[in-house]
Amino acid sequence: MSGEYIPLIVTVLGLVGAAITYTYQRNVDRKTTLMELRRKAYRDYLRAFLLMTGTPERDEEIQNSLLAAEFELLVVGSDQVVKCVGALSQYYAETNHDRFNRSGSKVRSLVAEVCRAMRQDCFEGTDLSIDEIQAIVPIV
Repeated sequence: MSGEYIPLIVTVLGLVGAAITYTYQRNVDRKTTLMELRRKAYRDYLRAFLLMTGTPERDEEIQNSLLAAEFELLVVGSDQVVKCVGALSQYYAETNHDRFNRSGSKVRSLVAEVCRAMRQDCFEGTDLSIDEIQAIVPIV
């Protein structure tokens, strides 16, 4: 009798193994897809932000691209990135009346925080300090 069940046991074990493998691979694929979405959203946000800061006059198209990038971050960005971008956006909103006299060091610091949060998310950590990141932030 026990010999009769061996093919059934092998089949069940094969199905269980296949289900476990499928579930694991699906989770890996989902994480990979989310990471690619985040990387693209982070690049798009930084590109739009740099365009906005490099334009002396208000440009509606650039403002709209920055707003779209912020909404994209809200959907796919990590919590820490969303918090850092929110702090930067809030600073810009609070100083909007006097945008040409914003503190460059404050902006560089906030942008460095954003970049550090993005690096931590995309690379599962970063060894760069805020000062090291701030040194290469292209904002004067």
